Amino acid sequence: MLLANWQGSIFGFESICPHQRNPLDGAKLWNGALECPWHHFRYDLATGRNVYPANVYPGDDPRLQEQLHPLGTYPVEVRAGEIFVGLPDA
Repeated sequence: MLLANWQGSIFGFESICPHQRNPLDGAKLWNGALECPWHHFRYDLATGRNVYPANVYPGDDPRLQEQLHPLGTYPVEVRAGEIFVGLPDA
């Protein structure tokens, strides 16, 4: 699991990039997105949706489109300074 603090809001993610299954250790926050350190794919902090290279790939090329899997997200809540993360049922 990866937690990110962007402008005071906490977001929770899977810690593996869905592009080529590399760890997201060393990921950077960039303009409201989480950027994978390996191939610089970027994922929207609120939804996990791929925002780069989705914004430059042609929409009619299925080989490229199949690389654009979303990053898994977890619901996060901050209560009295403590972070609570919703985990999927086992």
